[in-house]
Amino acid sequence: MSNPHDDPGRRPPPPRQGEPYSSYPGGPPPRHQGDPYQGPPRQQPGGPWQAPPPGHAPRPAGPEAGYPRGKGLLGNLFDFTFNHMVTPQMIRGAYLFAVLFTSMTAVLWLIVGLWLFQYGWLLTVFIVLFTPPLWLLSLIGIRMFLEFLINQFKITEHLKAMREREGLR
Repeated sequence: MSNPHDDPGRRPPPPRQGEPYSSYPGGPPPRHQGDPYQGPPRQQPGGPWQAPPPGHAPRPAGPEAGYPRGKGLLGNLFDFTFNHMVTPQMIRGAYLFAVLFTSMTAVLWLIVGLWLFQYGWLLTVFIVLFTPPLWLLSLIGIRMFLEFLINQFKITEHLKAMREREGLR
């Protein structure tokens, strides 16, 4: 080892949570001028549950955080600055429409499969067996896509709230 202070035999074990370095044999490890690492940041007395430091406002709750809600769906559709997002407001309706459409399509396929029984039983068995799993996989895929979409909007809202809290915008 090139640095004698990196020798594991010379270092005391790390302190357990809540115990100071001085409770270990040998005390804290020595600090050198050329050593860029100065240890973990020191915590203020009182812990992280204290009030925020001066100049830091608490994060607003509600529509003030992230994108403002605007004047409803129709008003937001004509917001040409794109400051008001419409997709998060419409996502529930889109999922409801997708579930209904996929379910009606699956029922239609089952009816067609039963109707085709008069021409041969093999195609009917194939359609009846594979329609429910395909219906379920379709719903899972739609749900995953919509969750991904809504997560993108949540990330954007959180980033905007962080910028506003830091005073960058």
